[in-house]
Formats: sequence, structure tokens, C-alpha cells
Amino acid sequence: MVSLGLLGVIAFAGNVNAADEMCPQVSQIMAQSITPERGFTYAANAIRGGWKGENPAATESYLDKVKFTSAAIRQTTDNGNPVYFVACDYEGEGKAGVRMSQRFPAPAKPVGNDWKDNFCSAGVSQCAFKFD
Repeated sequence: MVSLGLLGVIAFAGNVNAADEMCPQVSQIMAQSITPERGFTYAANAIRGGWKGENPAATESYLDKVKFTSAAIRQTTDNGNPVYFVACDYEGEGKAGVRMSQRFPAPAKPVGNDWKDNFCSAGVSQCAFKFD
């Protein structure tokens, strides 16, 4: 009995580690006013740290007015070193918009057929990504 329970825990842990990652749902994003005159910052917890964003022009959090619109797997450089990140966009009417991003130590890999050239504009779960 004990060995069966232990095998179940090991199997479950293996599935958690192998899970695909994705942009946060709007409901997982928290907004904080920078100052009354200077926009909002955004944060969401994730498996590998956290998602961060900022909209210095926002006059309100916009979280009740936006929906997920796209994800992009990107690479840039910082002092000549590669920086890998995923950017997630959430848009609404007018000026309502939030961009969340998270840096990773290695490039993310798209999961599924909804990605085209490291860009996905399907739903959050269809824009999942993984790491080798």
C-alpha cells in the first residue's frame, strides 16, 4: 500500500513538472497604482517566478476592461547577453491595455498549432509554451 501511494505521488509530481506554461489569466493579475498621476504596475505569480507589467499612462487599472489578445516569444540582448522572454498582451476598448512579460534563462518553445513565427493570438491555453 505504501509503495503504491509513493508511486502515485511520484507520477503526479512528474506531471506537474512536465506541464505547459502560459500567460496569466486576467483574474490572476494584480494591479497597483504607481502614483495618482503616473499609471499602474501589474504582477502575476507563475511557476518560474512572476509576470510583470507597467502602463505609465493608465488612469485606472483596466483589468476589468481587458481580455487576452496575444502572446509572443521573444529574444533581445542586455550588455551583449541574450535575454529570453514571453510577452502577453491584454487589450480592451480605448486606452485599456496591459502587457505582461517574464524573463526566462532559456528560450521558450511554442506548444500547439496556434503559434505562427513565435506569435499566438488564440486563447490563453492555446498559446501555451514549454522549455526543454
